[in-house]
Amino acid sequence: MKSYDMTDWEGLSDTPEEYEHAIKYAVSDNEREFFEKLRHKVLHETAASNDVLMNEKDNENGLFILRIGTDDIMVGKNLSSPEERSTPTEYAGIFTALCQDIYNYTGKHISLLEWLRERDFKGVRYDANNDYN
Repeated sequence: MKSYDMTDWEGLSDTPEEYEHAIKYAVSDNEREFFEKLRHKVLHETAASNDVLMNEKDNENGLFILRIGTDDIMVGKNLSSPEERSTPTEYAGIFTALCQDIYNYTGKHISLLEWLRERDFKGVRYDANNDYN
């Protein structure tokens, strides 16, 4: 496993320890892959034009998850009708985003991490960084 210098983490919201803990205690191979690939993206790829981690078309709830800039995460919902109201929310780092209750998007009280685990991270994309597409 590659170790990263502390200067690699300067200015980032999440810490190397949070990533190491998440990888070590992942409940599935797909969860481990998610944290490993996201750590790599945060340290080595910018996302000025957004990195689509999940497209609203790839899940039954219509949620989207974007990485913005380096490590900010935006979660929102595709609105199927004009009268629906939903405001995407931006979080400083993946670990803050994963703790959030996404009731406004799913209709049930569940954290983003629990929701991703329920689907075993199905629909997560690792190749949709708009800076490189």
